[in-house]
Amino acid sequence: MRIAFVTSVAHADLTPDDRLAVEALEQRGAEVNAAVWTDQSIDWSSFDSIILRSTWDYYERAVEFRAWIDALDAIAAPVWNPPPVLRWSMKKTYLQDLAKAGVSVVPTIWLSKGDAPDLGNLLAERGWTEAIIKPVISANASRTWRVCSATASEHNAQLAASLKAGDMMVQPFIAEIQTRGEWSMMFIDGQFSHAVRKTPCAGDFRVQATYGGESIAGEPPADVLASARRALDAAPSPWLYARVDGIETVSGFVLLELEMLEPSFYFGDTPTGAARFADAIIARASIAP
Repeated sequence: MRIAFVTSVAHADLTPDDRLAVEALEQRGAEVNAAVWTDQSIDWSSFDSIILRSTWDYYERAVEFRAWIDALDAIAAPVWNPPPVLRWSMKKTYLQDLAKAGVSVVPTIWLSKGDAPDLGNLLAERGWTEAIIKPVISANASRTWRVCSATASEHNAQLAASLKAGDMMVQPFIAEIQTRGEWSMMFIDGQFSHAVRKTPCAGDFRVQATYGGESIAGEPPADVLASARRALDAAPSPWLYARVDGIETVSGFVLLELEMLEPSFYFGDTPTGAARFADAIIARASIAP
């Protein structure tokens, strides 16, 4: 069985997470190839299964990446997650679909490319004292920043420059991220696998390791896990993997993101996650989505 782990140029040797999964797959007799999605010499039809992993530059080349996903529609081998799910997950506007389905998501102001709003007015209209601004297509907190209502209008030029490049979103800052952290819950083949709680470094709001954030394995409370399952029930299917990110607040669990494109799995924080992922890939290799 020949499997492609799709990655990016910067991670052509795969990430530590991916290498744990590769080891588990090889122990099960599979051949795993790291395949950079921009490598035009690759014959994607030569694989028995195509698994998106660390394509972490996709947001920088969104149009090209979308075209690459579209081309996968013609591939006979199963692609996980399937192209319709990947397309849905590319843009954070999927939060609108989840909200319509009754999922508790972070309130969001959606701004279109070319808009020129006054950031101070946007926050004042909603009574937000602090907010997070980020691109609709983004990853790893890239081009993401925090503002307070008193000085928000001073960021209008920065926001206008960002809106020349693409759509943006504005969300209220949730203070619990600094006190309680953020849950990331991994689901594989429809089942909960494991979870980590991520916390930012002192004075920051970003939980990614790039910015000093830390993660530790944990068991989410039953209500948090139930909320994650409700979000997945509202997402498109079929899917092989998903990661549900959110925060416990005084009002309950609030969804931040539903990662079904190229999430980190934190296999290093669990003794069974990589093996579970490998088993699911093997089981689905002969099943077209």
